[in-house]
Amino acid sequence: MVHVEAAREQRREFWFGLLFAGSGVLAVSTSAVLVRLAEGVSSFEIAFWRLAIATLVLLPFTLHRGLWREAATAGWRRLALYGGALAIHFVAYIAALQLAPVAHVLPLLYTSSIMLAVLSAVLLAEPLRRAQIAGIVIVLGGVTILAGFEPRLTARTLLGDSLALVSAAAYAAYSLIGRRERTRLPLLVYATAVYGFAACWVFPFAIGTTLRADAVLDRYDLRVVLALLGLGLVPNTLGHTLYNAAVRRLNAAVANVIFTQEMTGAIILAWLILGEVPSVNALAGASIMLVGILLVLLR
Repeated sequence: MVHVEAAREQRREFWFGLLFAGSGVLAVSTSAVLVRLAEGVSSFEIAFWRLAIATLVLLPFTLHRGLWREAATAGWRRLALYGGALAIHFVAYIAALQLAPVAHVLPLLYTSSIMLAVLSAVLLAEPLRRAQIAGIVIVLGGVTILAGFEPRLTARTLLGDSLALVSAAAYAAYSLIGRRERTRLPLLVYATAVYGFAACWVFPFAIGTTLRADAVLDRYDLRVVLALLGLGLVPNTLGHTLYNAAVRRLNAAVANVIFTQEMTGAIILAWLILGEVPSVNALAGASIMLVGILLVLLR
């Protein structure tokens, strides 16, 4: 009887994990479209408001539960470093979306899993499995098709693609250096501290671009304000929370594989909302890259 109840509870947790993961994918898939809807505002400003809003939403829960002092166990300098890496990731990602199609940026962003596997092998002596090596080769082939044979490739798109790779590298570094603290610290503490420090890193650049711009108030119209609020609340606060809730109930590899569908959701939303029809090359390259990324993630 005990075993039956345990099995039933395990199945219940599994289905809840799938529900959280699926909902989380829907939440994070809105990120690219919301960035585009905030057009007219610099990548520094968008990144700052996105991070600041997420921090302000999470901070009261962290303070109310008395969890904030636990951040000191990780060290404020370490958390500031993680925040710096995350800040670079967000700024480069947003700048990439302002230059290149969503169907380019999202697949290239997910090469972070490839970079993380390579960094772990080089720095932590974690050997690459054969499937991971095969996945890396497949992803490189997909990148070649995505960008190398893109008939509409321009210097602007190429710069956006390059920034997407910078964003992926920053996220891989963030994942690697923050691995220990993410498992040691409560979720709310870690997320609040890292988002807060990332917002602080971006703030001077956001102020600088704001002061240099003309008609500041005109740029922050209702559409932009709603898009910025949406970025802070939906992909950051909601998506991040649901992802971590899913990881606690599912195998981490399964949760990560489900979350790769952010790229599919983002491309579809960009098509439906922005009218951004992906090219055949982009779809073919993204599909091939997804296969390679799945090989790297699955264990």
